[in-house]
Amino acid sequence: MLLITGGYLWFLMGIAWASSNKIYQQALVVLLWLPGLLAMMLFHQHLLGVWRRNRVFCSFLLLFLTWAALSTLWTGAEEPARELKRVFYVGVFLASLALLSSQYPERIWQGLAVACAGLALACAASIYLFYIRDAQPLSARLEGIGQVGHPILGAYVMTLVVIWGARFKPSGVWQSFLWGVLMLFALAFVLLGQSRGAMVALIAGISALLLLRGGRVVWVGGTVIVLVCWVGYELFAPFILARGLSYRPEIFQASLDMAMQNPFLGLGVGTDYRVVTFNYPEGFDHTHNGFTHVAVELGLPGVLLWIGLWLSAFHIAWQSRFSAEGRLVFGTLVVSLAALQFDAASLWGTPRAEWFIVWLPLALTLALIAQPHSVRLRPACIEVS
Repeated sequence: MLLITGGYLWFLMGIAWASSNKIYQQALVVLLWLPGLLAMMLFHQHLLGVWRRNRVFCSFLLLFLTWAALSTLWTGAEEPARELKRVFYVGVFLASLALLSSQYPERIWQGLAVACAGLALACAASIYLFYIRDAQPLSARLEGIGQVGHPILGAYVMTLVVIWGARFKPSGVWQSFLWGVLMLFALAFVLLGQSRGAMVALIAGISALLLLRGGRVVWVGGTVIVLVCWVGYELFAPFILARGLSYRPEIFQASLDMAMQNPFLGLGVGTDYRVVTFNYPEGFDHTHNGFTHVAVELGLPGVLLWIGLWLSAFHIAWQSRFSAEGRLVFGTLVVSLAALQFDAASLWGTPRAEWFIVWLPLALTLALIAQPHSVRLRPACIEVS
């Protein structure tokens, strides 16, 4: 489990700090895929125990992965075996974190705390390198270091950092000051990426955490959020409105039309397709929505399983909402669900930024299920150090 722990941390932080995607992927093979496969064989009884604890969620997950694997029989991809391997990798990733949580649950949540610090430092490095060293104007969309260089997807990753950081605030004065600086860097990264989807996801995530706390903080926090949004709009309206709706309504309608052309089987995982709209005949390489993408690739059975999987995940997190771990998972799910409405329509590629808002939330849900009953969930009123 030590190697899996290292692979988990590498997955979380290597996305920014790895010098190349090749190094990031190769390290994951050594630290996560191979140890995960071995652990699945050695501790398969633990996986059965996880399934017994929540048959609904695990059944949705297994059925969805199975349907995706079966779709390689009719996929239009050039190498169906490669697409099957990618589905298998997703299963190994999810099972590995479930097994880690079943034996060392504290490593899952402490790993998020470590990742908060490491990724926030990556935000600081990105801002320095892009705007100071490379002398880019502040109006330019920030491109981060490593594999978070995409302004949109990188911003979603750092949105999760802000949400996780809200649950890991230390108690000491100097520690709190350092934590505040790191969170400001992460927040600045999200804003400088100029992704409106990431900003909506951030607002949704913070609002969800406030609602879970309840009481007066909901009204105070809600008022602050509204004021900040209003001031931000007044100051940066030209940037916010410059790109309009980015063809999203037209893409959504065209995606539904594509899905209805193959309503049951879909095109199969890995099939290249173009979403062509009347006002953009060149087309887009995906649907810009996680759910319509699943509908296009896996048809109606796939999208129903995908919806059921996310609803079940929210139900599990809601049941644990009075614990620090439950709120971490709930906030992560809210951000990811918002992200899936605008971007992140790549489910089966090798581990990359999209995995943080597609598979990591579901893996954390599994980790919540897999925790031994003897391990008490930390009350949400006690901050995790």
